[in-house]
Amino acid sequence: MSGYIDLHNHLLPGLDDGAADLDAAVALLQGLETLGFSEVHPTPHQKARAWAPTAEERENAAAALAQAAKEAGCHATLGPPAGENMWDDLFLERQHDRSFPCYQGGRAFLVEFPIDSLPPQLPERLFAFRVRGLLPVIAHIERFPALLDDKRRAESMRGKAALTVNLSTLGGLGGWRQKRFARKMVLADQIHAVASDTHGAPDLAFGAKGLRWLEKHLRSSDVERLLSDNPRQILTGELPD
Repeated sequence: MSGYIDLHNHLLPGLDDGAADLDAAVALLQGLETLGFSEVHPTPHQKARAWAPTAEERENAAAALAQAAKEAGCHATLGPPAGENMWDDLFLERQHDRSFPCYQGGRAFLVEFPIDSLPPQLPERLFAFRVRGLLPVIAHIERFPALLDDKRRAESMRGKAALTVNLSTLGGLGGWRQKRFARKMVLADQIHAVASDTHGAPDLAFGAKGLRWLEKHLRSSDVERLLSDNPRQILTGELPD
């Protein structure tokens, strides 16, 4: 199958811990195209004291990648660059004027949490974004120990944010515990979308395994929903059912 939409990746060259240069970025984009992704939305890290590329830097990197990919014969479409916002002091500061990077349209935005702890009063804070017309998209929920230890806590966020897991985790990257949690959440219909979170070649290799697992255990319509229909709806700022 093809026509998939990737909401989470680190393809833009030289901006974070993803693709180091343009050649590497093109190779990763070609790899995603091979997996069936026809639309890729770059999300470089936005993290205090680490990486926080500006809008201009993201746009310039995206334009360079789009041109290089075209010259290399890659047909996947590169969407306007967004960002993966770490829930930290930089993100909290940007909430006042909504200056944190969002997907095209300005309603949906990708966010991750610190590994060691979830933000306090998280359900209420996610709901506050929804009241303001925004849609938080939670990156790789399978990575956070607080959620691994309490699946109901993850499920309680489902009506307040779009929940995603990594395709590579479904294929085994990150260890058996994360894989088991991600697979259980998918089979329980608690996940809104599956994304690649591609940083390098291992993500593609394990992503291929994850895709095979999805195709084996889900109906084709459900695979399409997680990788195409729901991501498209999320990009508009709407939370899928």
